[in-house]
Amino acid sequence: MKRTDLTRIDEFTWEIPKSFQDAMRVPVRILASENLIDEILERKAIGQAIRTSMLSGLVGHLVVMPDVYSGQGAPVGIVAVSKWPVGTIAPGAIGHDINAGVRLLGSDIKTEEAEGNFDALADALKNHIPSGTDAEGSISLNKSEVDHVAQSGAQWALRKDMAQQDDLVRAEEGGRLNEADPKKVSEAARSIGAQQLGTLGGGEHFIEIHSVEEVFNRAAAVTMGLKEGTLVAQIHCGSRGYGRQVCADYIERFQEVAPSYDIDPPDPNLASVPLDSGEAEDYMGAMRAAANYAYANRQVLAHRVREVFDDLLEGAGERLKTVYDVAHNLGQVEMHQVDGKHMRCYVHRKGAARAFGPGTPGISLPYRALGQPVLVPGSMGETSWVMLATRDAMQKSFGSACHGAGRTMSRHEANHQAEPVPLDGDGDGVAVRSGDGSASAGVQLKENIGGVVETVAGSRLAGKVARLEPLAVMHG
Repeated sequence: MKRTDLTRIDEFTWEIPKSFQDAMRVPVRILASENLIDEILERKAIGQAIRTSMLSGLVGHLVVMPDVYSGQGAPVGIVAVSKWPVGTIAPGAIGHDINAGVRLLGSDIKTEEAEGNFDALADALKNHIPSGTDAEGSISLNKSEVDHVAQSGAQWALRKDMAQQDDLVRAEEGGRLNEADPKKVSEAARSIGAQQLGTLGGGEHFIEIHSVEEVFNRAAAVTMGLKEGTLVAQIHCGSRGYGRQVCADYIERFQEVAPSYDIDPPDPNLASVPLDSGEAEDYMGAMRAAANYAYANRQVLAHRVREVFDDLLEGAGERLKTVYDVAHNLGQVEMHQVDGKHMRCYVHRKGAARAFGPGTPGISLPYRALGQPVLVPGSMGETSWVMLATRDAMQKSFGSACHGAGRTMSRHEANHQAEPVPLDGDGDGVAVRSGDGSASAGVQLKENIGGVVETVAGSRLAGKVARLEPLAVMHG
């Protein structure tokens, strides 16, 4: 695709019109700066976004974030909106890692207090927290207990003394989605979930220790508990194999029943069914159960990080306080303005974070007046950002923002094709430990975190609050 195929809406918004292909139900709007757009157009993800726009029942426009990359079915980094309840729902447009997300822990611990301990922190995180695709945790659950986790989310961890009340107050949805239905989760998923709570996973999942290097919005930073020269911990993980199995189960089921609803999916991995069908109701119950599992998992990981800080920094774990916990891969019923009409919608977010502007119902109480925090991790061992959603996001992106730095290819493509690139520049000296326990040079795909953040800020989806620089990294 070329720029000439696009209509430029404004400085940071480019549109592929609905007329580009006959089967498109809505236009595709790409959020990108002048410096990013050509590279984004070369990605396989754009073809996937066009196919995703062919889903029955979509309204408004399909949003493509500046950190988009190819996925299974739908690309990672999109927002697709169906009219409730007459539209359709597609698990592939929400993603396999249901409620993959980020938890940020702030502190009053000065960087100097941990000077000389960053290698030890990386080692201790690796030793204390199981990681890797097939990792099993120290918490062994029976299937009934897995159902309790899936019903309660982070509240389960609170009852087990692995959470503080403020952790839940400062989490999206309070760390628990209502109307979860573990009974709609397969035995296979429940068996996996019984072994993986409190594990990091593999791929792009990580735990990082950062310093707050620069604050841009001091009023917001005070509310968040962020101060220049202090340590923060960032956890990126999701629902592990439990959520992946839920997604796989329902894609297969939807593929079987879609013809009975006269639905021909644009891609087998984008199989969909009507929102008011029994199959959709079952999936939504199972998806919420997986989301709650992920909220509980990040809470347990936060508890483990606090234990590491207790051991290495003389009881400093209690000084780590949740800034926010945000989800990336979720489907939710929300109210939005669509083509000038206020309507109830089903919002698919895959690799996109909810970003509700100030005063919007549903924002955690400490941030109701400010807007929802948006956490933007960069490449492993590189800069991350804390941002704050604006009112403009409600109109431009259905209350959504990016979920991280942009990739040039999918994780599958990276594993099979990409040459690793060692950390350099600002990454020098960062203590890195991989899931297999080895000290690593920090191989990664280079990502354009600066371009992504500038696009999000320039398009007024979210404003900058703080820049974080890495000191110790543990990756899956």
